[in-house]
Amino acid sequence: MRGLALAIIFFSLLPFIFIKGPFFGILMWFWLALMSPQEAIWDSIFAQIPYALIVAVATLMWFAIARGEPKIPPWSKTTALLILLMLWITVTSAFAIGPKDQVYDKWLLAEKMLLMTIIAYTLINSRDRLLQLIVVCVLSVGFWGFKGGVIAILTGGGMRIYGPEYTMIGDNNDLGVALTTILPLIFYLRQQYRNFAVKWPVSILIGLTILGDVFTYSRGALVALSAMGSVLWLRSRNKVLMLILIVLSAVGVWTLAPTAWIDRMMTIETYNEDASAESRLDMWHRAWMLAKMRPIVGGGFHWSYNPSVVNEVLANTDEPKLTMPRAAHSIWFEMLGDHGFVGLALFITILGSAFIDAQWLIRNTRRDPGLAWANNLGRMLQVSLVGYCAGASFATQAMYDGFYAIVIMAAAARHLVAAELRNRKVAAGSVRNFAPIARPGRGLAPQSSG
Repeated sequence: MRGLALAIIFFSLLPFIFIKGPFFGILMWFWLALMSPQEAIWDSIFAQIPYALIVAVATLMWFAIARGEPKIPPWSKTTALLILLMLWITVTSAFAIGPKDQVYDKWLLAEKMLLMTIIAYTLINSRDRLLQLIVVCVLSVGFWGFKGGVIAILTGGGMRIYGPEYTMIGDNNDLGVALTTILPLIFYLRQQYRNFAVKWPVSILIGLTILGDVFTYSRGALVALSAMGSVLWLRSRNKVLMLILIVLSAVGVWTLAPTAWIDRMMTIETYNEDASAESRLDMWHRAWMLAKMRPIVGGGFHWSYNPSVVNEVLANTDEPKLTMPRAAHSIWFEMLGDHGFVGLALFITILGSAFIDAQWLIRNTRRDPGLAWANNLGRMLQVSLVGYCAGASFATQAMYDGFYAIVIMAAAARHLVAAELRNRKVAAGSVRNFAPIARPGRGLAPQSSG
């Protein structure tokens, strides 16, 4: 039944790519990429439909021929960095030591994601389009936060919350990263909409998403929420109210949470006695050793899924043998192991670029009521980036679509605000050029009627 419902919704929306334009296809792409509704169908004929491929082909085709749409992305550091990352992961994949079929599949997914992200950046040429992308991303990830929050309430926090199976946010730790990253944007939407009928549902979504995030039972999510909450308080205009909300939320969760959740969170202090934490530390050390052996290209995607080759490469080190395929469980060591020091440097530069764009928005829109939306967005984007970095330090999320959506939101907002400020400057210059000229001894010169 749910498969039929998805197919009806999908094929009803598909023609709007050609009616509304290719940006509608971008919105559909992010809906499918972030929410992954097709993965919730299970065994059904409708589950075999390549939804994302259909949307990508239709969007790219219409993007190429549609009139009145920009064809070249803004030439900025964001565009250059994303293109460089596309090229670099191609190079590292050519020298990858992981299983070839898995390397190719991961490379293809990453390239498609980065290509569609660049096209999205190209097409965001108005504030309305930027807001539409934010809304789609919030609702797509927020759906799993809403669902998780409801489950947490119904079970008293006794059930661990997971995302859609076989997706980048299927694991509880990965879902925690996604929910933490999207939370500040939900706060942003609450700031933007004054209508009571919209504001309160968004407030409810915030509360349920926090609950869903907490009860993923992910220690990384708790660390990320703590880091995000600190920055959210610093970036908030009403610090007293925000502090009260944060404290009440923390006390409420700690008071009402089941013993199993508290016991798991307490292991943060005794990570050295926890087998899961120890195995992560082992993988991080392997990634470091591999990068030292292959500093330029690393091991390529899924290098740690080929234990025999990894053990051969690290044979002359003291590193214990890898006995089974393992993920890196850290964006930093993921990029280092997969793509070498060059790949890690690119990733950090992309992250830094987004943070700088958000800071530029904050700095250049202060005390400007007409650009208050951009100032608030810059603040919340920085909070999102902090939450992502904190949570994804313990998750394999370097190629997560949601992170790159944040990157282009910051870059697109900066591009739009810069254009607005330039237009204001030109308009102000025009007014000065036509202003009356004062003449000594004669007062103001009369304006010409011609």
